[in-house]
Amino acid sequence: MAKKVLVLGSSNVDFILRIPRFHNPGETIMGENLITAFGGKGANQAIAAKRLGGKVSFITKLGNDPYGKSYQKYLIKNGLDPKCLLMDRNLPNGMALIELHPKGENRIIVSPGANGSLFPKDLEKLKQAWKEVKVFVTQLEIPLPTVKAALEMARNHGTITLLNPSPSIRLPSQLLSLVDFLVPNELEAQLLAGIKMKRDQDLPKIAGSLLGMGAKNVVITLGPKGAFFKNRDEEIWMEAFRVKVVDTTAAGDAFMGALACGLAEGKPTREALRFANAAGALAATKLGAQPSLPNRKQLERFLSKQGNPIKDCHLRRQRRRSSPDHLRRPHQSPFSLSRQRNSGLATRDP
Repeated sequence: MAKKVLVLGSSNVDFILRIPRFHNPGETIMGENLITAFGGKGANQAIAAKRLGGKVSFITKLGNDPYGKSYQKYLIKNGLDPKCLLMDRNLPNGMALIELHPKGENRIIVSPGANGSLFPKDLEKLKQAWKEVKVFVTQLEIPLPTVKAALEMARNHGTITLLNPSPSIRLPSQLLSLVDFLVPNELEAQLLAGIKMKRDQDLPKIAGSLLGMGAKNVVITLGPKGAFFKNRDEEIWMEAFRVKVVDTTAAGDAFMGALACGLAEGKPTREALRFANAAGALAATKLGAQPSLPNRKQLERFLSKQGNPIKDCHLRRQRRRSSPDHLRRPHQSPFSLSRQRNSGLATRDP
């Protein structure tokens, strides 16, 4: 039986504009009609895990405005505990302005609103939320002291911790040492490590630097190039599923929610990563953040059409160092390197 997933993070209302191209400073262009959808990295990841069958609680702070009140009703309707849905009496709800390119790429500006007032003292009032939690997930659209306090609470409860370091900022090793799975995208990983990636072969070096800063496992999502996993004992390279990309806004959040769900179910790391990559790929095929998140049936149907992943692996044996910490060696395999086809994030159909 799956254990509980606890997500801490932001809830934003997304304002989406389809545009013909990314324009230059000082230039005015015409977009299509405005689309409004519920989003925010925290809420996206919580809803993603929930739709995939996870037992999920979500701690967030909403604004005392029509958007925040509407969002609160929506989250409760989706089965999330209302006791964890806090509200700031003075600030509006968080907002995100999203420019959507015809190729599915996007540019996002976030106004934090009430998300910026989610403080460590709020967590002290919600200690009951940690009961039976196996996996804890958070991001960086809320104040950093709150993120650190929550990671410390998770560590005290013996919980597996996942951090999506977005928006990207440099993080101290004291915080990264609290993280079991660090999941940045390609740009975030380079910023955190302080290493510029010139070719794909630089990924092990970048991930190794992040491990040296304290993270137990590193997963770098690479969009159309798939994903790369590394810990002290093994590396896993995953190529991308081939899908028709519409909007990549929530692909990373779908990945995070599915990874959390998979780990909570006790899936081996390789299987949990493939599960997460499939969720990210499917999320890129629809418009909007939460409207694009797949449910369990859709994801399992998609994976069933991808063939046997074992047959798609190229494996190389390597002697491995023993480690008493299962979080440093989550996949009990004698292999150090796997290039796994058709098991990554979204790529475009030719």
